[in-house]
This record gives sequence, C-alpha cells and structure tokens, in this order.
Amino acid sequence: MGLISEEDKKYLREEFDKTLKREVEILYFGEQGKGSQYSMQTKELLEEVVALSDNLSLTLKDCDDTGEMKSEGLNLCPSIKVKSERSGFVNFYGIPAGHEFASLVEAINDMGSDNLLLPDDVVEGLREINKPLDIKVFITHGCPYCAGAVRNAHQFSLVNEKIKGSMVDANYFGELSMKHQVSSVPHIVINDKIDFVGNMPPKIFLDKVKEALE
Repeated sequence: MGLISEEDKKYLREEFDKTLKREVEILYFGEQGKGSQYSMQTKELLEEVVALSDNLSLTLKDCDDTGEMKSEGLNLCPSIKVKSERSGFVNFYGIPAGHEFASLVEAINDMGSDNLLLPDDVVEGLREINKPLDIKVFITHGCPYCAGAVRNAHQFSLVNEKIKGSMVDANYFGELSMKHQVSSVPHIVINDKIDFVGNMPPKIFLDKVKEALE
C-alpha cells in the first residue's frame, strides 16, 4: 500500500493534467542507499507523486554531493527543490508530509504553470527588492497553518529571483530550530535576522521582508 490513497491519486492526476503546462523536475538530495526510514519514506512519496503526470520527473542526488547542492543554492540536507523553466527558488528542507503535502502539490502546480496569487501591490513591492533574501519557514507536519506561510515564501520567490523560499521541518532540523528559538510554528526566519511567528497576510509578510533589508 502506497503513502498516497487511491482517491487522492485520482484527484491529483486530474489536478496535474489541468494545471501543468510545462515540465517540472523534483530534485531530491537525500541519504540515498543508506536506508534511513526518513529518507526512504521521502523517496517513496516523491516517486508516487511523479508517477501521476508525464510532466513530472524525479532526480535523486546524495547528501554527499555537496558541490551540486551548493550550485543549487542549498545548504541543508535532505532537501527537495521543485524546478522548471519558470524562475523561482521553491524548496523543502525535509519531507513535506502531513499538512505540508499540500505545499508540495501547490509548489508543483505553481512551477508548472503561471499561477500567482499575490496582490498587485505586494508583487510591485517584491520586484523592487535588489538584495538576496533567504526565507525559511519552520513547520511541523501537524500544523494546519504552516502551509499558508510556506506558500507565501514560495510565491515571493516566483516574483523575484533574488528570493529563496524554503520549508524547514523543525523536528528533523532540531539544532537549527534551537538556534532560532523555534517554539511554535509557523516560525519564519528571514536572512537569519528577522523572526516572526504565524501565517501572516502577504502584505504583512512583505513588511517583515523589507525590515530584514534595513
């Protein structure tokens, strides 16, 4: 029995068929061949997802491939980067399970289409940013509000290529969570400088981004 139910597979096939207008690559850096349950479960989940559309492909890399990770702008492993011809840094540090599975599906749909859900004034503000921004959204799989914050970070990245948007599994990356004093989620960290908690509306999220640039 797979990780995705047959009912959900049927829905996702139809959703991908309707939404995906270009090919999407899922690039997974993990502990390939080492047999950890976390790595095996992540790989199984991604394999089930890419089997649902001819527009999806999965590339497997090892955490030891540090040179390739660096070239992709990644600094934690495991990581799942969703890529296409559309510009944007759409990434997951850790498995997007539980409520975060919706974030993975949305990321695939966004990279495979021209979806952009942000208000015009937020888009205009994001386009004015000319410095690198790294947005990490710390989540737990049981958090019902975290997916919205992850989506905001990913959508920000679609507007401006200087912005990186990443989900971070707070439990798996416990040391990093302690560093940023993560006690509730979603906990957003911008450029390791500005921290805030909660799934904020895009305009307030943008204000926090601008604060990190000051």
